[in-house]
Amino acid sequence: MEHILITYSAECAEEGHVDPNFTQLVYGNSRKNGDIIKKRITPGSYIFFNANIEQKRFITAYFEVEKILIRGQHDSEINALKCDAKVDEVVVIGDRNHSKILTAPLLLDRALMGKLTSYGADDDYFDEKLAAGCSELEAIKDKTLNPKVITEQEKELLINLCMNRG
Repeated sequence: MEHILITYSAECAEEGHVDPNFTQLVYGNSRKNGDIIKKRITPGSYIFFNANIEQKRFITAYFEVEKILIRGQHDSEINALKCDAKVDEVVVIGDRNHSKILTAPLLLDRALMGKLTSYGADDDYFDEKLAAGCSELEAIKDKTLNPKVITEQEKELLINLCMNRG
């Protein structure tokens, strides 16, 4: 089973576009990000969400995928949603029993990125980025800007690190 880590904009939520919607456990996306979900994610997969908060990157929530709705196949279900994700091509519904919104977000820093080997963000990567004038935050953003499939072991690591955080 495959899982992904997705970046979202906390600023967009503050401006009124709430997607992911953590209250309803709904997330939508389109184009290449929607394609990754359609091709790689199935019910039972986990999606971890990260955002830039006060100049640091944090994992703020995760969903265990209960259902995936695809425009053109599940239009009536998508149109019935009462959230911003209903405009997207692919909508993920999280399982209420196995999803978590973190009240104490998990810092996604250089050390944690090094443990997520799917990203290839080892010490050499960070050293090169820092030597080129990038901050650690920029280096992490460069790796996490597009959704990345992570392994079962990486999913388990993140689940364990998220325990007792909300």
